[in-house]
Amino acid sequence: MPLPYRCSCCALALSALLGGCATLAPPARPAGPSSDFQSLAQDAPSEPLQSATAQAQFHVLAGEMAAGRDDPALAAREFLAALALIDDADLAQRATALAVTARDEDLALTAARRWLELEPDAADPREVVASLSIRRGDLTTTLEQSRALIEGHAGGIGDGFLHVAQVLMQAGRDRADAALAVMQQLVGQWPEDAGAHHGLGVLALHFKRLELAEAAARKAQALEPKDRRHTLLLIGVWVRQGHIDEADAQLEKLLPKGKDAIEARMGYARLLLENGQRAAARRQLEQILKLDRRNVDAHYALGVLAFNAGDQTTATDHFLLLLDGPRANEAAMQLGRIAEARRDYVQALAYYARVSQGPASLDAASRRALVLGRMNRIDDARVLLRNLRERYPQYAVRFYLTEGEILLNGGDNDAALSLYSDALAEDRDNTELLYGRSLAYERLQRIDLAERDLRQVLSLQPDDARALNALGYMLVVHTQRYAEAETAIARAIALEPDDAAINDSMGWLQYKLGRPEQALTWLKRAYAQLPDPEVAAHLGEVLWVLNDREQARAIWDAALRNDPQHPVLLETIERLNP
Repeated sequence: MPLPYRCSCCALALSALLGGCATLAPPARPAGPSSDFQSLAQDAPSEPLQSATAQAQFHVLAGEMAAGRDDPALAAREFLAALALIDDADLAQRATALAVTARDEDLALTAARRWLELEPDAADPREVVASLSIRRGDLTTTLEQSRALIEGHAGGIGDGFLHVAQVLMQAGRDRADAALAVMQQLVGQWPEDAGAHHGLGVLALHFKRLELAEAAARKAQALEPKDRRHTLLLIGVWVRQGHIDEADAQLEKLLPKGKDAIEARMGYARLLLENGQRAAARRQLEQILKLDRRNVDAHYALGVLAFNAGDQTTATDHFLLLLDGPRANEAAMQLGRIAEARRDYVQALAYYARVSQGPASLDAASRRALVLGRMNRIDDARVLLRNLRERYPQYAVRFYLTEGEILLNGGDNDAALSLYSDALAEDRDNTELLYGRSLAYERLQRIDLAERDLRQVLSLQPDDARALNALGYMLVVHTQRYAEAETAIARAIALEPDDAAINDSMGWLQYKLGRPEQALTWLKRAYAQLPDPEVAAHLGEVLWVLNDREQARAIWDAALRNDPQHPVLLETIERLNP
């Protein structure tokens, strides 16, 4: 089955380049910084501009113009050409930032090296050089810059190791061995410093090397047994290992008195939630309420846990207590979700209308539009979204996507297609809009155009599991190009192995290939993850073919109670069990 919408956004910051983009090829020649700058300066005009300062000014002006045209790579190159002629640390910093924005690793490394030449005691350019060097496999440079960061850190060796751990984390999972090797070499230079082992433990924990993380945390604890940070690191390792009893017991020994105990338990509860330990987190949150029965954060977290567990009554009780406090907007948002799940759309609109401030306000506005659509007030929903686009043009795509979803849900596929096409005229390579339009094309049986849009998404984002799955599922349902479908779905599973929609697609493909037993395995897994009506239709059909018809009817009946008008479910039942 196709995956739902997924909105995404990216921040053009230093970590975006260091942590998220593909590694580029290194320069063809291992020239030093000065030769890089001289080559960039060769295009500087010699006549009528005679002085180095005048030539530098020419490049700075050209760089400013390029930046104004939203061409950060060209701007960075022009600034570097200027820096071959003059010394200006601020200009070097700006060139580095622009190269990062352009996601050009070669350019960023050149700029950062020049920046470091001009400010040899600055930590920021060292971070860039270290991070890019490890991505390129240059461990010698990474080690050199990391050592300098540790030795020059104002907080001392221990804080320097934590700083370096943060830098090495940006190397990416594929460089985990290299990052850990660098850190272990550094620890070897300060073997009796607890902070060094602590930094190694933090890095190992980030890369999920839990045995190494535990050994490092224990070594730090042995060197500084009174420092609570090392014990907390060990607790973090135990949580990730699933050793909750040991972690709980150690936490109880560390807990301070009064308000600090509440903060410690809350931090521990967050750690447990991040690692899927919901029952243990709930126990900590309940302990917090025994100490402070009005604790806002505990009530909110318990409400979310209850809602996710399907206990809407308990969730409502927690959120109602927060409607007049500092988390009132978030509580109203959650109460709106509960009312929406209960199909109490009037109440849902009332709660969403209360969310008037903060980040949740835009989410609430989008939910209001979706609820209006479910109430068949589609014109009202579209007016609301049109007004939101005018008021918040920076979020226009988001509101276009919501409107498209409403139109598709309402069966107005032609209007949805027109909407997506209008939006793409303004932002032609937006993958969310392309994905949405592909759904409209598919609904209109224009499969070739739906496929074109999905392949365009994949040309822009080759590892988009949702688009891979949508393409594969569409080929299964509308064509007999099963080999292509299997390739796409298999790639999606490799990227998102626990996604129910992708597992459903693979199960349905196996069924179409005449392999009902293999299909049953995939579809049972998908249904356990997501008892969606379409998954239920598929699972029921395979059970029916395998002569387990009682179980098939039970699954269909359960799905019908939740969604009595689902078209795929109704078609399946009518076809097999009229």
